[in-house]
Amino acid sequence: MTATSENDDRDRTLADIVYGIHAAGDEEGDWQRVLDMLRGWLDARVTALCRHHFIRGEGDTLYDAPQDPALRAALAGYAPRNPWFLSSIDYAAGRVMTGEELIGAHDLVRTDFYRGLLKPRGLLHRLCGVVARRGDLVYFVDALRAEGEEPFGDRERADLGCTLPHFSLALDNRWRYQQAGDLARALMRIVDQDAHPTLLLTREGRVVYHNRRAGELTAEADGLHVSGDRLVATTATDNRSLREAMLELSRDAALDAGAAARVLTISVPAGGHPSILIARSAGRGFLSDAGELCDLVMVMTRNAHSEHDPRSCPFARQFELTPAQARVNALVFSGHGLSSVARSLKVSENTVRTHLKQIYQKTNTHGQMELVHLHARVCVDRR
Repeated sequence: MTATSENDDRDRTLADIVYGIHAAGDEEGDWQRVLDMLRGWLDARVTALCRHHFIRGEGDTLYDAPQDPALRAALAGYAPRNPWFLSSIDYAAGRVMTGEELIGAHDLVRTDFYRGLLKPRGLLHRLCGVVARRGDLVYFVDALRAEGEEPFGDRERADLGCTLPHFSLALDNRWRYQQAGDLARALMRIVDQDAHPTLLLTREGRVVYHNRRAGELTAEADGLHVSGDRLVATTATDNRSLREAMLELSRDAALDAGAAARVLTISVPAGGHPSILIARSAGRGFLSDAGELCDLVMVMTRNAHSEHDPRSCPFARQFELTPAQARVNALVFSGHGLSSVARSLKVSENTVRTHLKQIYQKTNTHGQMELVHLHARVCVDRR
C-alpha cells in the first residue's frame, strides 16, 4: 500500500469516526460503535468514554469497546485510589496525555491498582483525552494497550487529539438536549397534575400539548373539546372568538405588546355554568413537523363547573367589595344570570341590581361580560 492510499484510508476512517461521534450525540446514539472504530484506529486493546469526580473519588465507564462489565466494575471500585487521578490539575479540557506522564511505569507497577486491575488483564499503557470538565467532574476518552505492546506515541496522541473537539461538541449538545428534555418533562408533570384544563396551541388552533384534564374536555359539559389535533368550541360564535383571540395574541407578541390575557366566556350546551377561557401568548417555538418557528398560545379554562369562592377571591380584595357584593360577583363570574343570583342568595332581583351597580362603580366596568373579563384577568394574574 502506498503512502497516499494509506493516508486516504486514514482520512476515511477519521471521517467515519467523526460522523459517528456526532451521530452518537443523539439520545439513542451508538457510542459503542464509535469507540470500536476508535479502538481500531488507535490500535488499542480497550477504548472507553468515562468520567471521574475528584472530590467524591467516584468514577464510572459510560461506554466501552469491547464491552466488559467486569472491567467497568473494577475501574469504578478502584476510582478512589486510581493513581492516574492523583491530581486534578492534569485534567484540563482538550489535553491529551499518556499514563506515563501522570505516573511512571516503575511506580505504577507497585500500586494495588496495577496488581489488582491492570496486570490480571494484561494491560499497562494508557492514552487519555480530556473531553470536558465541569468543576471537579471530568469526562475523558481512555485507550489502553497491553503490557507487551509499545506505549502510545506522538501519532496516536495527534489522532486522539483530532477527535476531542468533536467528542466535546457532541456531549455538550447531548447534555443541552437532555437538560431541555428533562425540564420540559418536569414542567409537563406539574401541569399534568393541575385540575384545570391547559393546552399549548399554535395560533391556528393546532394542539401542541395538553394536560390530562384537557383531554377530558367534552363539548356537552365544557363547551369545547379536542378534536383530532384542534381545540374546538361547540358554537360557531365561540369558535370564531377563540380563533380571533389567538390571532390577536400572536400579533401583540410580534409587536412586543406584552402578554396580556384574552378572556373568553364559552357557552355550555348542557346549560351549566359557562367555561371561562384564558388565552396567553407563549412566545415562539420550533416545531419539527412544521420545520420552522411558530407562534404559540397557552389556553387555560378556569372555574368550569365550580362556584367562585368569594372568601378567597383576589378580585374582591383588590376592589374592596363588601361580603354581599363579593357573593354576587362570584355568582356572576360563575355564569349565573340576574334571576339565578337572586334565587341563590334568597334576595330580590332589585337587591342584586343594586349590588351590581355598586360593583360596576368600584371596578369601572359597564356590564356583566366586562366584569367577568376583568375578574378573570385579575384572578389569573394572581395565580
